[in-house]
Amino acid sequence: MESSLRCKELIRGCGLELIDGSPPTLHTSTALFRFKLGEAIRGDYKTAQLLGDFVEQLLSDHENISLYLDPVTLPASEDDGDNPLSSSGLAQFGSGQSESLVRLMLGVDALQPRIISILLNKFPELIGDEEAQSGAGATQPFVKILRQLRWLDYIIDSDKLTNELIETLGYAPPEMQSEIISALPDIISDSDSANVSGVLAGMMNETPELILPILEALGSLECSMNLLERACNSVVTHLISAEPAELPVMVRFLLQSVSSEAAAPTILRIRGRLDMDAVVLASKQQSRMTDHSAPDVLIFDVIATCLRSHKHLRDAWLKVIVNDTAAVGPHTTLD
Repeated sequence: MESSLRCKELIRGCGLELIDGSPPTLHTSTALFRFKLGEAIRGDYKTAQLLGDFVEQLLSDHENISLYLDPVTLPASEDDGDNPLSSSGLAQFGSGQSESLVRLMLGVDALQPRIISILLNKFPELIGDEEAQSGAGATQPFVKILRQLRWLDYIIDSDKLTNELIETLGYAPPEMQSEIISALPDIISDSDSANVSGVLAGMMNETPELILPILEALGSLECSMNLLERACNSVVTHLISAEPAELPVMVRFLLQSVSSEAAAPTILRIRGRLDMDAVVLASKQQSRMTDHSAPDVLIFDVIATCLRSHKHLRDAWLKVIVNDTAAVGPHTTLD
């Protein structure tokens, strides 16, 4: 209890007020808070350790964990655009928007490694906590934890963070896996991009239900030509068994990733494995969808956009149509 009070007083002296059961209140800019806290614990390992223990204690209560993962609040009397401590005023300090207590702590060098470790250790805890998983989408605690790690200005130990996130993919349930995969491009450093791409490409055959977030992530990561070729082969294999709603993303990935040399063979395989008659029928049966969001419309839109943007794809597609119809027969629905 004494150490908790000491940590609260230290944090309050730097500009952040903590009240049990309520969101933290920020009385200064994010940059100034981080600077003051960093200066207060500079060279003081014991105090840094106490603050880490304090944050771990706050996050141990899964019922109130969102208080420290959601953006901090501002004093009502200070929420005025003319006041430098208001929401608009903080933006002028470079905040952009209010950050959470955890996010503020991640910006302090002496605390970041410990805070990241605490956050990553929450994943296995949350998996076994059904009550903590009762939310949906962005309200899920693990989604909020991932949000803390996205777009950090710097990561002191990026290799460790990347390796632990990949390790978490090995035991997490599908919903958590999907969120982690989607967040990876915004979390990892450029130096870890190739390694993560290889892991994700290897997951496509093992977990086809995750193919969409994997493709979205690969599109934002550095990939070698060999890896892209393997990924494209895997995607083409899954075209025939994929759900209609998955097909637009898969076709876009294929057309945006294929090299000039492999364009014609890839397009030939797309035409052979993409059953547009079945997609059109499925789109008509899903009456809840608007016309512009139907899978068949999205597929044609993706193809049209890619052909307009890449001359080698236009030339290859026309070549495939001419050669295939001459050798095999009539045009397909896709043509």
